[in-house]
Amino acid sequence: MRNMDNGATLDTVRDQIQSANVYLGAAPLVEALDGGARIVITGRATDTGLTLAPLIHEFGWAGDDWNKLAAGTIAGHIIECGAQCSGGNCQYEWRSIPNLANVGFPIVEAAPDGSFVITKHERTGGWVIIPSVKEQLVYEMGDPRDYITPDCVADFTTVRLEYEGRDRVRVFGIEGRPATDTFKVSISYSAGYKAVGTLVYSWPDAYDKAQAADRILRGRLDRLGLKFDEILTEFVGANATHGPLAGKPSPDLPEVQLRVGVRSENRPEVERFTKEIAPLVLTGPPGVTGFAGGRPKVEEIVAYWPALIPKNEIEPKVELIEV
Repeated sequence: MRNMDNGATLDTVRDQIQSANVYLGAAPLVEALDGGARIVITGRATDTGLTLAPLIHEFGWAGDDWNKLAAGTIAGHIIECGAQCSGGNCQYEWRSIPNLANVGFPIVEAAPDGSFVITKHERTGGWVIIPSVKEQLVYEMGDPRDYITPDCVADFTTVRLEYEGRDRVRVFGIEGRPATDTFKVSISYSAGYKAVGTLVYSWPDAYDKAQAADRILRGRLDRLGLKFDEILTEFVGANATHGPLAGKPSPDLPEVQLRVGVRSENRPEVERFTKEIAPLVLTGPPGVTGFAGGRPKVEEIVAYWPALIPKNEIEPKVELIEV
């Protein structure tokens, strides 16, 4: 149960654990469908398994037909984010995407050989084009040759795309490999407290004002003797998205939002931080606005601990209920 990101052992957070959920694959869902279920309520299942399961059930794919299982997995990956593959959040020529107010959600038209077509309902907005499908394919992607799920390992570099008409993209040629012998476990644990405060500084010199306010705030926190595990400042409108890659912002920026967050195991210190934001309005740089939300709230941090567990330690159970 070591942390997959940093190798730490679970005993370092055992007393703080809130929950642990194993990511199950398609197999229990297939069992339910094969048993006649019309509605399946599941625990923590993979997004891809929700699509793969009905394909296995309908076509009778074998549990070791890795290419077909990979194809069903990739079909699920393409539609798991809904309209993100049919025009939503699409970077490609985004100004030309039609009628996003009535965006159509994607449909998989699957064939027994593992090929499938991504489409959407007629007379709906958005579009299904190769670029929109490609953008979704690389979404949340690690190693494209090793997309690991409980059901198989899919090789995204084998995916082939071609048009089969308007708003119809055919996906084929997918290859897969045997599944691993472990499940992924998603563990949540308490990790202290946080608070985030924001103020908006207006032109002229909006960025300079926001930077000055950050220096003033940090100076006051130091004078109060407050020590945090982490303090993070962002200048929204100047470099919050791109960081140092944003370069020096224009001196004519109309407004910049100062966003400061702190994290600590000590709740009273985080609470004291929240009382230093509002005073900046009248004891800091001029031209400040955007304090409509009031004092920042202290929030508990629920942190994430990813780990692996042998599959033979987990026994999924399916219960069929007649109603």
